[in-house]
Amino acid sequence: MIVKNEEKHLETTINSALPIIDEIIIVDTGSTDKTKKVAEKFTDKIFDFKWTDDFSEARNFSITKATKEWILILDADERITEKDLEKLKELTNKKEVIAYKFEQRNYSNKEKPIKWRESAADTYEESKQYKGWQYRGIIRLFRNDKRIKFEYPIHETVLPSIEKTKQKIQNANIPIHHYYTLEGKEDTYYKILKEKLKTQPTAHTYAELAIHCYETNKKEEAETYKKEAIKLNKAMNFLDKY
Repeated sequence: MIVKNEEKHLETTINSALPIIDEIIIVDTGSTDKTKKVAEKFTDKIFDFKWTDDFSEARNFSITKATKEWILILDADERITEKDLEKLKELTNKKEVIAYKFEQRNYSNKEKPIKWRESAADTYEESKQYKGWQYRGIIRLFRNDKRIKFEYPIHETVLPSIEKTKQKIQNANIPIHHYYTLEGKEDTYYKILKEKLKTQPTAHTYAELAIHCYETNKKEEAETYKKEAIKLNKAMNFLDKY
């Protein structure tokens, strides 16, 4: 885990996975609260990392500290539900698989225009306090393999490096429950995305910026980025739903 000022959430998140994990790595990127004190209840493998506005750099530092065969990545506002723990543990027995893709559920009481599911008929208790969730596929369990690295300063992913290995990625069919909020993070994400645009002026980056600006009430700016995204790639017209 990489963390910053997560004293309110960290203990609950660690406890959600604690029954099946053998090692806990905490990388702190500049907390000013009691985050590290909370972490000390569970592990002595706590490392400081100077924040560089690049999530991949912090993630890659964290995985260099891992000593076990498999690595599970979680954020402090995420949970693995108890009924999925044994299933998750069993995934590590498949010798032909190098990594697993999970469904990350970003819970909200405000219905989103893209990739939205209602909670009403859902079987997970974690969803009951929310109207629904946005979903995306995300690799969060992979072998401790030096070839695997995170890429991109924001919305970081190990997918490109894993694809280069030509080894099998499989769906875990397990959700990661993400109680996502932009509160206190809007400026950080916005700054990183603007910097990313300088080096990667792709349709995907413009789309990321458009969505971020829509969700932080920068509608006029969002419209500009949306137009650029669609101009570069007509497939980005899904942004019209905003």
